[in-house]
Amino acid sequence: MTRSGFRVLRLLSVAAVCGVVAGCGASAHTVPAAERTGTPPVGSLDTLGTTSQTVSATAAPQASVAQIPTAAPALSEDDARYTVRRYLSRWIGQPLQPDDTEGRYPLVCAGSVLANNPGKLTGTISFDNDRMAAHRTGDGGAEVTVPVTNSATVTTIISFTLRAAAQSYCIEDIIN
Repeated sequence: MTRSGFRVLRLLSVAAVCGVVAGCGASAHTVPAAERTGTPPVGSLDTLGTTSQTVSATAAPQASVAQIPTAAPALSEDDARYTVRRYLSRWIGQPLQPDDTEGRYPLVCAGSVLANNPGKLTGTISFDNDRMAAHRTGDGGAEVTVPVTNSATVTTIISFTLRAAAQSYCIEDIIN
């Protein structure tokens, strides 16, 4: 064997020892995506636009079984509050992430009342995230109420009506 052949054998044996003894083969970087489980953190700023769907490693359905179209993601009250929090944070000039803009991650429903009258929150300078309340409506949407304060330091409770969209909720209207 040549000298380079011995080097290759030595490197292979070191890699085998690492994989067997030290567990290098099972690091987070080498686990196949199909074997990873867990849920994305609710409200994670790293996953803008996602919902609280769970991710699991399950076997693929048999080819002989008819495929049923998957339903829209199950949206929760937390998803509704998070949508409104993102919208209000943008409005007061403190988005949750610098690139969280309406142009990149739309929150307003296309063709909605709010889309045609976007200035409904003019003068709003803050909101009370801790007193935000949400409940789902019978049509798959949600309603979120939140205290907001305007530039005259008057606090009022306003309601957001939301509709279920492809990935999350979108905001239809704001009712004072």
